[in-house]
Amino acid sequence: ERASSYKSEFLANMSHELRTPLNSLLILSKGLTENENGNLTDDDVESATIIHESGAHLLQLINDILDLSKVESGEMTVFPEDVYLSEVAQSVDRYFGHMAEEKGLILSVEVAEDLPAAIYTDSGKLRQILNNLLSNAFKFTEQGRIVVSFRRPPTGLKTPLADRDASEVISISVKDSGIGIPEDGLEQIFEAFKQVDGTTRRKYGGTGLGLSISQKLAGLMGGVIQVTSTEGEGSEFTLLLPEGAVVETAQPAPKRVAEAPSPVPEPPAEPEEQA
Repeated sequence: ERASSYKSEFLANMSHELRTPLNSLLILSKGLTENENGNLTDDDVESATIIHESGAHLLQLINDILDLSKVESGEMTVFPEDVYLSEVAQSVDRYFGHMAEEKGLILSVEVAEDLPAAIYTDSGKLRQILNNLLSNAFKFTEQGRIVVSFRRPPTGLKTPLADRDASEVISISVKDSGIGIPEDGLEQIFEAFKQVDGTTRRKYGGTGLGLSISQKLAGLMGGVIQVTSTEGEGSEFTLLLPEGAVVETAQPAPKRVAEAPSPVPEPPAEPEEQA
């Protein structure tokens, strides 16, 4: 436990130290790519663009490591608020719609009519999870479609959320028609720095941190992520979250002061195994 604590503290400190010079590199390289003075050749602009893109990828990796270390050290805090599902759905459609067009994919965002107007959860962490799941879906899908569904879990489904009936749970799924995951790889995809195999890593890039962080964030919010997949046919990742305090009207509700849901459980020491 002491070694794990030292490791998390070291990662957090190093992440902060690395981001300072990296931000300067990104700002300066971005200025070069714009070439406002017109004194750079096309090759110079292309080189600056490569520097900026590489720096952006490195910054994302550093941010992922910082998030992971915060969760493991218990320093990540949940800030619940009324989150309107229609706004989240519109944001997903708006942000990833252009990406779908560029890749020639069909993106569908579906919101069931029987859902509450809003749920009480951490908006930033919910959006981060969805961004991770959708980024993965686009990365591993070369043709076909990606469907994002906001709905109730199927009737009779025993959710892994303690003391929660399916009628008190929100299901947000991201289903793709991509390369899928072999059955023997399902258990390891939520482990940090692991992907299905080396070939996948070399072809598609990435570090394997996104799903690990997403599962931990879901746990902080009282939820869980489940996955079903068929190799060669696609995957479906489903985020299950408790409703919390439901807002019945579509109008913004007044800010909550003293009334809060039951305390958010501490994150597990290790990611839960997924079947």
